[in-house]
Amino acid sequence: MTQKETTSAIDKAIAVLDVISDCAAGVTINQMIGATKLNKMIIKKILKTLLDREYVFYDAKSEKYTLGFKSLELGISSLVNVNIVDVVIPFVKSLSNTINETCFLGVYNSGNVVYLYKSEGNNAIHTSSNLGHMRPAYCTGLGRILLAHQSTEEIDRILHSPLPQYTAKTITDPNKLNQLLTKVRQENIAYDWEEVEEGLVCVASGIFNYSNDVVAALSIAGPSHRMQNQIEKCACLLQETTNAISRRLGYIPSSS
Repeated sequence: MTQKETTSAIDKAIAVLDVISDCAAGVTINQMIGATKLNKMIIKKILKTLLDREYVFYDAKSEKYTLGFKSLELGISSLVNVNIVDVVIPFVKSLSNTINETCFLGVYNSGNVVYLYKSEGNNAIHTSSNLGHMRPAYCTGLGRILLAHQSTEEIDRILHSPLPQYTAKTITDPNKLNQLLTKVRQENIAYDWEEVEEGLVCVASGIFNYSNDVVAALSIAGPSHRMQNQIEKCACLLQETTNAISRRLGYIPSSS
């Protein structure tokens, strides 16, 4: 078999798998024929190989095919081994170019947010947040998103530890912060209105993975005089971006 013929055979097998994966309830051979435009003989040959290797499952009663254990294991393995930074970089660059402000990617680490990646737009201002730098979670947009999805015990630990006042606008009252985190958890959006740096406003949104856990957060940061005029636009673009990244990581939103 030539390389061209091998590629063609692989393309056909992937087309069949795509059809099966798109329907959790299963599909019949006739439905596969309609969707792929392949003839019945080719589809049967592909299905035999996939069945033998446990990539699909056949229910004789309904005459439908569904994804088998090997396909599920392969999908989960690929999601587990995804490097979040590699996935996020093109999304962050696109967002910062669109909004012309600085975008940050961060993860949670024992009460702090750790900055993993930064992309600067044309209007970006200098901030003290550099890659690898840590800031308290309770008073930053990124941190609040991440803290809101920690365990109740972890949230209590952070909110009942010393909470320094960085600016006149820093919220340090544990009850107010707890109420704020509840809202953040519900809306997947958080703000920092000059609470850690005077003149700096930040809006952030969480990134979910295939197990519905928040694994990172993305933010847009800029000077208060610009951000106040475009905060709703920033929040909308940000959530569109984090939703797209989350889907790339296998996240499936609940239907409720």
